[in-house]
Amino acid sequence: MGKNLLVLFLLALRAGFAQTPDELLKQLMEGNTRYINDKLLYPNQSSARREEVQQKQNPFAAILGCSDSRVAPEIIFDQGLGDLFIVRVAGNVAGPVEFDSVEYSIKHLGATLIVVLGHQSCGAVTAVMEGQTADIEAVARLIEPAVKGAKTTEEAIKANVRNVVAQLRQTPLLKRLVAKKKIACVGAYYHLGSGKVELLTP
Repeated sequence: MGKNLLVLFLLALRAGFAQTPDELLKQLMEGNTRYINDKLLYPNQSSARREEVQQKQNPFAAILGCSDSRVAPEIIFDQGLGDLFIVRVAGNVAGPVEFDSVEYSIKHLGATLIVVLGHQSCGAVTAVMEGQTADIEAVARLIEPAVKGAKTTEEAIKANVRNVVAQLRQTPLLKRLVAKKKIACVGAYYHLGSGKVELLTP
């Protein structure tokens, strides 16, 4: 059995067993490593997978990320159809719609890993840092409290991610499930040049 076929077999086998949020995060980061090293497996992108998820989806993770065209979660984590529940909005901010979407993925679809994904050179955060927010007032209002005092754009982007993680963790549903270790909610930062996803400490 070729190496790629073996890895795909192991991924399929692992998918048949209940995994902890930490194991799922490891699985997600393994996909990012494949992406960085140009060793993509393109899992769960076959006609059989389309048939499998036609009537029901069961994503293992929800990604709250930026709308930036350079940061496509399924690609940078090497995942396929039905694997990730994606919520994308400029600046990866969270308001009522985003909170509802993430909670839907948990309550109704079974996601047990939540990742807030920011990225290098985020235009929305940069606009806030430079005071150029005329076209993104609603987004800017959600970013501004998090980035006060930040000295660099990267620091501000990471602060914004951590702020959204903290907000999610304070919703009644996530607060309860995180305390019971039923789900994990983490922040991450994507490096555009290398393709690496850096996990952020709280």
